[in-house]
Amino acid sequence: MKRILFSIICVSLVSAAFAKADASDKNAQLIQATKDSNLEEAKESTTEEEYKAQKKFLQLQSSVDEEDYMMAQFVLSSFQKEFAGTDFYKKYSKKTNELARKIKKMTKSIKVEDKIEYVFAAPRLETKLWQKYMSQAEMMVSQRQGRIGIAVLRVVFEDENIERPSVMSDRSSENQIHIYQGGGYSLVGNCQSGDAVFIGSEFWNCRASDSNDKDISIIGDIVIGGIYHYPTRLKIEVQRGKAIAFGEVIVRSIPEKYRGNLKVKVEAEEGVELTNADVSLAVSGSYSWKTMPLKGNSCLFSSVGPGSYSVKLASNSTFGSASQSAVVVLGQTTEVTINAYRHRSIEFDWRFHRTNEPNNWFSGQKTMKTNESWQPDAEWPGVHYPVAEFGDWTGDTCKIRSSNGRLIHIDTNEPFEKMSFPLNFSPFSYDGCPIKEGDVFAWQREEQKKEGFFEALIHIRKITPVGLPRQTKQASQ
Repeated sequence: MKRILFSIICVSLVSAAFAKADASDKNAQLIQATKDSNLEEAKESTTEEEYKAQKKFLQLQSSVDEEDYMMAQFVLSSFQKEFAGTDFYKKYSKKTNELARKIKKMTKSIKVEDKIEYVFAAPRLETKLWQKYMSQAEMMVSQRQGRIGIAVLRVVFEDENIERPSVMSDRSSENQIHIYQGGGYSLVGNCQSGDAVFIGSEFWNCRASDSNDKDISIIGDIVIGGIYHYPTRLKIEVQRGKAIAFGEVIVRSIPEKYRGNLKVKVEAEEGVELTNADVSLAVSGSYSWKTMPLKGNSCLFSSVGPGSYSVKLASNSTFGSASQSAVVVLGQTTEVTINAYRHRSIEFDWRFHRTNEPNNWFSGQKTMKTNESWQPDAEWPGVHYPVAEFGDWTGDTCKIRSSNGRLIHIDTNEPFEKMSFPLNFSPFSYDGCPIKEGDVFAWQREEQKKEGFFEALIHIRKITPVGLPRQTKQASQ
């Protein structure tokens, strides 16, 4: 903004001078005004670089003060490489050299596994940071009466300014370790670079009094991913009733020469205007997204790491798109097309009861949009979590992508108002269920107190587009 205002002022001043000058003077004044403008821009650029240098130095000092020498080593390298030509660096070169000597001394004895993708170091339990992390982990284990295990991994991205780390548990069925956060487990955990990630598993089949807890452990894989950082896979062991310090991993940035590009085109349903639309890109399986605005009907994600990605339109109240997979190849530009559709309104009838009260059925109606979820609360007594989440419209259907319980599709001619819950309830392997008008689904989940089951029937009554398509110019004439 400053540059724009300054340019406007320069143009105004130069124009006023031109009115009183001859042709030769005009050329001279124009050249001078351009030089002045470029000088001002250079000053602004210099000021910005000085500020960044100061910020990086403070991060370096803070890392040393917190005894976080592995992080300090990376910050020092970045500081020396990016800001050695600034006045700030020259002014504080003596102090920087003192910090560098201390970092070298304190990291000399640290054994590291140094790879292209990452640097891994054993935990340093004597430091303030690790003492804090282990105190938190031990509290988590004690609160669950020894029925869980926690392994602590500290995750650092080499360039923390370009993206947040995304830590995922391997999605294979054999993997039983997950990210522990908010009092529960998740397949994916997002954190700030430099944070501790608590990785755990439950041991519900073990007795609390079991004295052989040292021999009870689970081994699984976690994957640390990023758009600009190397994908990193680590095998981690979790022991029942134990808080274990696993170590710290610094994931390296992918060099520019090893990256590729992804061009995304959007084809919109008739009547959909892509004004102010954004496209989101994520490493496949990750919830950490990078967003880029559309220009016309396309956008380019440049210099991203090779690998598998998911791409879709960012959340929008009018339209959306299903996720589309794309593979970025080293040194190439991959092109992918996604389709934009107006959201659909989904109207459905429902009936709900508890198996310990078999004849006491509640009933009602609900209207939702695609890409929304429903938490019944008052409508379904005792159910205080989402039970239906619809995905984006894909052109002819959408999916119930999450049900927080077991779900099956029912083929029956029985009137919905009199329909009984199916006796042979055998849910499918859940991978989202497509819907159409007239479909009936049965949902079931065991009550927390194990006094029976919650059961519900859902009848999809009507699916309609949200909003009307914009009239074409020809039709409006």
